Amino acid sequence: MLYTFAILLAPVPDEQPLGITGKPIQYLQCDRLIAAIETDVDIEAMKLLPEQSLMQAIIHHDRLICELFNQRTLLPLRFGTAFVSIAALETYLQTEGERLFASLQRLDGYAEYLITGTAIAPKVEVATNLKGKDYLLAKRSQYLQQEQWRSQLQQEVLDYRQTITDHLNPDKLNPEYPPEFQHVETQGSEDVRVYALLPRSQVEYLQEALRSWEEQHPHWQISWSQALPPYHFL
Repeated sequence: MLYTFAILLAPVPDEQPLGITGKPIQYLQCDRLIAAIETDVDIEAMKLLPEQSLMQAIIHHDRLICELFNQRTLLPLRFGTAFVSIAALETYLQTEGERLFASLQRLDGYAEYLITGTAIAPKVEVATNLKGKDYLLAKRSQYLQQEQWRSQLQQEVLDYRQTITDHLNPDKLNPEYPPEFQHVETQGSEDVRVYALLPRSQVEYLQEALRSWEEQHPHWQISWSQALPPYHFL
């Protein structure tokens, strides 16, 4: 099986990082596209690996893609993607060539960032000495404050995203490819995970510009990941 890590644009990269089995990866070129591959990988045997060994393989898969991504734009493929033969892979690249090429052009110069935020909720406690109707009224007031807090956080997340968009330099931004966001649902209302597709060249400036927003909203603790391949925007 031809284990396939990613699709890139020609020319063939100089780097050949080690693949999952410890051998240098190879490249298969088909017209304008390059597939980063590792030959002779037993996919069925990989599925039977112990959980810890399987997790190590997944981590190695992601690390290799990130290593290639640091050098050039690419389309990352899911862990376990493989083709039965070179002919099968070439057929895929030929059949899907226009779509893959268009995606690579769209993503050129962009990276995915995971933005995580945690809001520190204000303490709202009901007095323990209340009874009967007073206690019920206090509980209702507490519930309404909590709902107001959740609504406030939702609006602030939208404001933060809009602040990112507002501070992007339009002269360096392809008007056909505006920034994209993908919100991830979390169990706690105070926890937020947002994937953002942004121009890599502007992220440092954006983070500096966003500091004033964060200073005005001290109840938020926000962090950004390093530049990641565009897993969520293919």
